[in-house]
Amino acid sequence: MSDHLLINVFNVDAALAVGRAKGLFAAAGMDVDVMVTPNSTDQMRGLGKGSWQIVSTAFDNVLGWSGREGAEIVAIAQVSQGGTLPVYVRPEIKKWDDLRGKALAVDAVDTAYALVLRRVLLAHGLEMDRGDYTLIAKGTTGYRLDSMVQGETFAGVLNAPWDGKAAAAGMVRMTDHREVLPDYPGGVYAVSRRWAAENRELLVKFLRTWSEALHWCQDEKNQAETIRLVGAAEKLDAKAAANRLRQLPKGGKLNLPGLQSVLDLRVLFKLTPSMGEKLTAYYDENFYADASK
Repeated sequence: MSDHLLINVFNVDAALAVGRAKGLFAAAGMDVDVMVTPNSTDQMRGLGKGSWQIVSTAFDNVLGWSGREGAEIVAIAQVSQGGTLPVYVRPEIKKWDDLRGKALAVDAVDTAYALVLRRVLLAHGLEMDRGDYTLIAKGTTGYRLDSMVQGETFAGVLNAPWDGKAAAAGMVRMTDHREVLPDYPGGVYAVSRRWAAENRELLVKFLRTWSEALHWCQDEKNQAETIRLVGAAEKLDAKAAANRLRQLPKGGKLNLPGLQSVLDLRVLFKLTPSMGEKLTAYYDENFYADASK
């Protein structure tokens, strides 16, 4: 009998897509299902309640939710390299100061890219706590772009593949996160600590199989097939599928300096997570280390 895993994601990484399409998880005795989340709140709350077993998410969501409603949540593997997080504005916004008094679109007001946006704006003399602007929770990138196009909000972080759609809709790119946060990391796989302890063997098996798929994708002779498989599985054109492949990390080992920069950002905005200021409370490298043996 197969072990069933439900993985909740913002988008499906290339290794996960290929591992499923090529039957690698099935061959290892796992039935791996994937669902796409509309927002981080549903995703992290569901992880804590056990509605799904693994999430692919921004590390800041781990910080924001671990211990918040009981469940301790930890990052266990790096699922993507840090992609670019561009800040787009509506066409009538010509300079940063034009955002004063305006509403800006975020996923949730106190997590992840909202904090990146706040940090960028801080570098340009705009402070939320002073009332220079307001944040409106709109959910994932597509919803943020819709809100901006409709004129409800005036700026937001619009990451790929929505950046192309933003430009086509007349939105203007002002900068990206690297101006202020050059080490900001890509997404992570995360689990509830309790579930992981009770299902260690299954989790290690998942990570080992995912890692095999990751290395298969990165082998030059498999790249054309990877792009084809990812495109078919995720209904993406070749360019977007190639971008998913490019986003894969070299391996699943966590980028600890990058994770520290995310925690530092929370502390800066007086949003210290409930498990305290020590990074070690929010990750566990042992599962991936076992999977790599």
